[in-house]
This record gives sequence, structure tokens and C-alpha cells, in this order.
Amino acid sequence: MNGYRHRFPRYGTVGLIVLLLMETAIFCAQTGVFPDFSWWQITTVATPVCWWAYILIIDAWIYQRRGTSLLTARRGSLVIQCILSIIFWCLFEAYNRVMPGWRYINLPADLSARFLGYAIAFATIMPGMFLTCELFQSYDAFERAWMPRVRWSRGGLVGSAVMGALFVLVPPFMPTPARGYLWAFVWMGWFFLLEPFNYWRGMPSIYRDWQQGDPSRMLQLFAAGAVCGLLWEFWNMWAYTKWVYIFPLGQNVKYFQMPLVGFLGFLPFALEYFTMFHFVASFFTRDDKLGL
Repeated sequence: MNGYRHRFPRYGTVGLIVLLLMETAIFCAQTGVFPDFSWWQITTVATPVCWWAYILIIDAWIYQRRGTSLLTARRGSLVIQCILSIIFWCLFEAYNRVMPGWRYINLPADLSARFLGYAIAFATIMPGMFLTCELFQSYDAFERAWMPRVRWSRGGLVGSAVMGALFVLVPPFMPTPARGYLWAFVWMGWFFLLEPFNYWRGMPSIYRDWQQGDPSRMLQLFAAGAVCGLLWEFWNMWAYTKWVYIFPLGQNVKYFQMPLVGFLGFLPFALEYFTMFHFVASFFTRDDKLGL
């Protein structure tokens, strides 16, 4: 779909203004402009504020191109995405407890404020990635890409599920010094575990795309994961309340505060959230038009 056919919604303009104001606050905090003002107090919420502003901007951009979007036509799906985004990320936080990969610094002392901040921030992950993918889809990105067709046998799908189960279950039980090196298995494991079920149950499925020789959705999700990863690390770098990485791989070569080798994890992470979302959705609906 080419060109702009609809008015850019006002909420997108609000998102742009909020993002510019937060970037200004971050700049002032980093450069010491107006030193009598406690800029760090504003930048404690920099990452979630920037992400919610980004969501408003991207959704408005999609509406401008398509005349429909998540916020204008699928608000129920947005609510579901936010809830599942929090739940799924709490799962990965549980992994982080036993195989430490990152930690948070400068958190609010008040626990209620801290957990509210967690929820607001974690809720942005899925809609942020999915909307970015939808924006690529509105430009028909990678639509001409092709791949050899994959013919799935029952044994192949079962093998994928078994491999995925090993990837998600084994790393937390490995010897402690080895766990920090095994995050790649976690980032891919849920995809391999759950994709066969999405395929069998008729839900949107990357495996079905591969069967049709169509890698476009996979590449769009990869691109969305990369874009979101760049923005996550960019905004996190300048925030007062932030995360820092402590997993042992590649700490000497970084993109902002993330080891560059870890940045590659954002690509399968987008596939993983796509698969996990549709797996859960499959128990409530067979609608294959929930989004991507």
C-alpha cells in the first residue's frame, strides 16, 4: 500500500510532543542545563514514557497509511497485548533470577511505585514490536522475499516441540557458571516449542509461512525486533532508572550498554512474542486476523 490516504490522528501528534519533551529532559539531565532542577526525577520514567509516545506515533502512522489501526479499530486486542506482554516478560524475569542476564538500577524505594512502573513498562513490549511490524507491512516490506518450501511432517513438528522444550527447560538447571551463556536457547526455545501448536491449531504461524515459501512475515518481525532493540537501548542509556547487562558474553563490544552479541537476541525475541501471543489466543478464538 503506497502513499498517505488519511489524516494523521491527533494522538500521534500528542505522542510526538511527549517524546520531544522527554528527550529534552534527558538532554538537560545529561548536560547539566538548569542545574537547580532535578531532571533525574523526570528521567526515572524516561523509558516507559518514550515507549508509550512511540506507540501513539507508530499507530497514528499506520492509520494514516491504512485508515485503520490498533488504537482506532482493535482496542480490545491492544488490552490483551498489554496484559500478555506483562505476563510473558515476567516469565523472562523469572529466568533472569536463576541465570542473571541484566539487573535494574536506581529503582524507586517504594515497592508499590516500583511494581506499577514495571507493569507500565512491560506492557509496551508486545504492542511496540507488533505495531512496528505492522508499519513494515503497510509498506509491503519484504513481500517479494522467497524461500524454499518447507514440508512439515508430523515427526518434524514433534521434533521442533521437543527441541523447544529442551531449550526452555534445561538452561536454568545447568551449573551456575554456564547459565549466563545460554540465553540464546531461551530466546529461541519458546518459538520452537509453540510454533507446532499454532500450526496444528490453524493460528497465524511462521511455520505455515515457511510451508508456503513465504519468509516475509518472519523478516518483518526480525526488522521490528531490530528497530525496537535499537530504541530500547538508546532510551535506556540516558534514563536514570534503567537496566544494565551482566551476562558474560561480549561485554567489551557494546551498543550503548548492551553487548553487541546480545543485540542479536532481539530478532528471535520478536518471533517468540508473536508465537506466544497466538498460542494463548488459540485457546479463546480461531480468528486469524488478530493482528500480524
